[in-house]
Amino acid sequence: MRREKKASNSNSAKVQMLQALGGGVSGALTRFVAHPFDVLKIRFQLQVEPLKKRSNVSKYAGMLQAFSSIFREEGLRGIWKGHLPAQMMSITYALVQFWSYEQLHTAMLQYKFGRDNVHLSYFMCGGLAGCVGTVVAQPFDVVRTRVVAADPGTTAGTLKPLSGVHKVFKREGLRGVSSGMMMTLVQIYPLVGANFVIYKFLNHFTFKIISLIREEKHVRREIPGALLFMNGAISGVLAKVLVYPADLIKKRTMLSHFQEDRKSFGVNPLCDTIMLCIRSTLEKEGVRGFYKGMWPTLFKSGVMSACYFTIYDYFNNKITVPYKQYERQQNEEKNKAKK
Repeated sequence: MRREKKASNSNSAKVQMLQALGGGVSGALTRFVAHPFDVLKIRFQLQVEPLKKRSNVSKYAGMLQAFSSIFREEGLRGIWKGHLPAQMMSITYALVQFWSYEQLHTAMLQYKFGRDNVHLSYFMCGGLAGCVGTVVAQPFDVVRTRVVAADPGTTAGTLKPLSGVHKVFKREGLRGVSSGMMMTLVQIYPLVGANFVIYKFLNHFTFKIISLIREEKHVRREIPGALLFMNGAISGVLAKVLVYPADLIKKRTMLSHFQEDRKSFGVNPLCDTIMLCIRSTLEKEGVRGFYKGMWPTLFKSGVMSACYFTIYDYFNNKITVPYKQYERQQNEEKNKAKK
């Protein structure tokens, strides 16, 4: 892949700081909106018993029943259980993901391959950015999962974000704070890559439709927020369907280290290793077992993806891009003055 000699389009330190800030803001606001569905998803994924209303052994049987049960047993705090470590995870992940995506994509555009294969570059840069964000945020994800899945009042159920990471690391070492990492990376590259490429494709298609409706060749490169939100939701749902079984296996392997703190939710899944988890889930729950919790997950994924992209793009369009243009103008004026 040959790099052509062109004027550098690399982002300055201030622009990179704004890109990271936009990602952090996007992650924080999105997590606040979507967290209750994440609680539901984790509880469903870790339940070995069937998700059926007529089952006498199942703790949770559906979305409304589960929300009602959690509220009745744990109060409003139960629906938002684990929000603090989840918020730390989301801010860290979104900040690193969007920052690294912008730098990777800017670098990719310096090459003819990147400019000639636009959608492939979206997929590659999005997937790599997702992996980088995951590695940094994984310890907070481990703590978040344990808090949500643990019995009320147990040690695991009261872990705080930073001290929780320290406690897990002290007791279980690197394996503890990175549990589920392999399955996370296996699913995150295609998930985030597909999310970015579908979202960018839908936006490109939207621009074309707007252009045809207005009968203009050069429409201002900004689409209405409602359409931006819809494109983000569609991309989130489609991307999540592709990798959902890997997400379930990841959550269950995270559970293997603290089964003593989770006795009131029913049978614990046998998931000490990835292969054991796959075999055990298939034997006890069948193929449908790999899709437990998918409906609240798809709803959450749609909402989260829509909020992520809409908030970040709004921040980017209103703050980062104008500043970048201002910075470019300042540099051009300085170069003219030197001549």
